Amino acid sequence: MSAIEAFPDVIERRSAERLRPSSAIRIHVGRGIGSLLDVSRGGMRVRHTVPVTRGSLVRVAFEWQSERFDALAEVLASRVASLGDGETAATTFESRFRFARLSESSQSVLDCVLSAISSRELRRWVANLHGWSDEPRDGRSRAAEAFIRCRLIGRQWQTKRTHDTVQPANGFLLPASMSAQDLARLCETYSRADEDGRHLIRLMADEAVKEAL
Repeated sequence: MSAIEAFPDVIERRSAERLRPSSAIRIHVGRGIGSLLDVSRGGMRVRHTVPVTRGSLVRVAFEWQSERFDALAEVLASRVASLGDGETAATTFESRFRFARLSESSQSVLDCVLSAISSRELRRWVANLHGWSDEPRDGRSRAAEAFIRCRLIGRQWQTKRTHDTVQPANGFLLPASMSAQDLARLCETYSRADEDGRHLIRLMADEAVKEAL
């Protein structure tokens, strides 16, 4: 049984995966300001300075590479993150928002943000692969180790343990030592990617396979 088959619901839960930016993104929440903690296609989590009420609609906006994101968002939940002293530090709140209305241009900005964050995560994942060659192999040759082939059939992933090292056209092949969590994350990234992005994932997966041989 493959790692993904052992956890069949992992990928489904990631259909609205929240991604974290590597550096702080300043965001306007109503009349206040804040910092973007994570974001998905459906909403975001923000730490901010002005209280909001659950169920209310609030305008959220930020700048990304000289482009402006502006949307009306529903407050799903909000809590006090830290208490201010009334003088030098303000009380801050942490809230979850669901996008209720956003323009086509704002949707385009959001897609760019998600793509940039996903690419960063992918680059970090590839960098981590090089550490595998330093792990003990219990006397087994690298060529004898199995691989996991992940193929996207329609909207469903099919996985199979194999010794074939050829990358599939509709998915990717990785060493079987890949964790279930990392496999699920990569499958979600592949599902969202365009053809160029999917080709890049296959190229990087191929490098990982060569590293394991």
